[in-house]
Amino acid sequence: MSPNYTVPAVERTVRVLQALIQHNRGASLTQLVNETGIPKSSLFRILVTLNQHQLVVEDPERQTFTLGMKLVEWGSAVLDRVDLKSVAHPHLVKMAAQTGQSFYLAVLDDYEVILVDRADTPDIWRIVTRLGLRSPVHCTASGLAIIAEVTEEQLDEMVKRKGLTRFTSKTITTKKGLSNKLAEIRRLGYACADGDFKTDLYALAVGIRDHRGKIVASLMTALHRDIARSNKKLVKSLIVALIQEGENISSTIGYAGN
Repeated sequence: MSPNYTVPAVERTVRVLQALIQHNRGASLTQLVNETGIPKSSLFRILVTLNQHQLVVEDPERQTFTLGMKLVEWGSAVLDRVDLKSVAHPHLVKMAAQTGQSFYLAVLDDYEVILVDRADTPDIWRIVTRLGLRSPVHCTASGLAIIAEVTEEQLDEMVKRKGLTRFTSKTITTKKGLSNKLAEIRRLGYACADGDFKTDLYALAVGIRDHRGKIVASLMTALHRDIARSNKKLVKSLIVALIQEGENISSTIGYAGN
């Protein structure tokens, strides 16, 4: 958009808000004058207007100004409308191109995991089922990554409603075993399902967090179990890639870290 169409008063207001971002404990009128270059009388009027709309809060005792909670409300409204699939897809495509493997985006629904997006390379081994098909949570890497931080009450509810069905000799079928598995995932930062759901499937996944820090989806890749066992270097590289891109996607949808 041409700069000729910009409004100077709005530009000044944006400069004030950007300056206040740097002051967690508030900034005085004099500080803001020095940092924005806006004349004191004009700056004061801007702050008064922002204060009236709860975008800025004035502390009369300390004679400082801070950002208001209205901005949090607006920001949350924007983040709630973020289309996770659209945000994540370019990351899946990039990873597939860089590694030669396929990558998947999964979400949880009624304590079942659903693959909602994928990015493949021409030579991938198509072991993972089609998009939209539901899979159990307790024995898939994508599901385990999503439920890694659920409460005990939520875990009890999941086990009660869905059970812990055995699919292979390695499937976890007790709540204690599942709790231990989730603790390991939290410690490592990624989930691994090595023959837990399908005997020939080795899958890795990491959680994706939203702006509240809640795990809302997972990023997953899968190998044939024989390849995973014979190529530890490949497995390690995929773990690094998953963690990095999981953090990147989380950051894009608003997660600011611990």
